[in-house]
Amino acid sequence: MNEIVSLRLRYFPFPGRASPIRDALQIGGVAFEDSHVPPESFAAQRTAGEFPFGGLPVLDIETTSGKVCSAQSNAILRLAGRLSGLYPVDDPLQALKVDEALDFGEDINQLLGPSLHEPDGEKKMAMRKVLAEKKLPECAGYFERLLVANGSNGFVVGDRLTVADLKLHWIIHWLTSGMLDGIPTDLFDNYPAIAAWRKNVAAVREARLGRMR
Repeated sequence: MNEIVSLRLRYFPFPGRASPIRDALQIGGVAFEDSHVPPESFAAQRTAGEFPFGGLPVLDIETTSGKVCSAQSNAILRLAGRLSGLYPVDDPLQALKVDEALDFGEDINQLLGPSLHEPDGEKKMAMRKVLAEKKLPECAGYFERLLVANGSNGFVVGDRLTVADLKLHWIIHWLTSGMLDGIPTDLFDNYPAIAAWRKNVAAVREARLGRMR
C-alpha cells in the first residue's frame, strides 16, 4: 500500500472550493503545502496541461512509490476527510449521506455559475433575481429538510462534524457574504434548522481549528 509522504494543494489565493479542503486537513493535523496560483498565471498553466481537468483545486501527492496529481474538489475533499477523520469510512450509509451532501453543494455551485460568467450587467441581475426568488429558496428548503431528517442536531450527517458540514458552511458563507450582487444576505434567515446548523458548525470549526494553531 502506498504511503503519503507529502501533499501540496494548489488553488487561487482566495477561499472558494479549496476552503473546506484546507479546513479538513488543518483540523486533522495533516501537513500540507497551501500553494496559491495567481489568477494571472492560471491560463498559461492550464494551457501547459498542469491541471488534470483544466481547473483548480489540484492536489499533488508524493507517495512512497511515486507522485500523483489529482483534481475535482469533492474527490480531494473526501481524501482530506479520510486523512483527518472527518469522513465516515467505516459506515457505508453515513458515507453515502456525506457524498449526497457534497454533491448537493455542487448543485448549488452550478446554479451560480452562469450568472458569474455573464458579462452583461442587466442579464446578470435578471439571472440573480431568479436565483434569489426561486432557485436558492428551493435549495434552502431541501437543506432544511435534510437537517431536520438528521435530527436538527447541528450537523449534516450523524452527530459530529464531517466534510459535508465544511463544504456547505463555505458555500452558504459565500452566498450570504454580500459579495454576490442581487443575492440577499438574509437568504437563509427564515430556516431555523439552517440557522442553528450555521451557528453550531461555525463554533465547532473554530474550536477545532483553534486547537491546531
